[in-house]
Amino acid sequence: MCKYASRCSLCNRTLEVQAQQQDMNIVKIKISSDCPNLEPLVNRTICLDAIYEVIAPKERSLLYELLKHCHQQIESCTAYDIIKDSIGQNLGRYYELV
Repeated sequence: MCKYASRCSLCNRTLEVQAQQQDMNIVKIKISSDCPNLEPLVNRTICLDAIYEVIAPKERSLLYELLKHCHQQIESCTAYDIIKDSIGQNLGRYYELV
């Protein structure tokens, strides 16, 4: 499992992402943040297709859809980019180890 942390440029709150690659595609992520907009996703395990999330445009991303349902200012927030970058870094690390 890898942990990533960054600050959101909109609210200046820390967003931590724990990512664990399950196999070549599936990643389990867990988000931690004190941002009230992300509260529905905090401390919840979310399974995503890592390769798809890294290459898909955000309009087709399942992660973006999840964030859009709980965050009213998602266009200005950097949470999506932070989580997507974490997934990409974790995916790269997984393939280096395999």
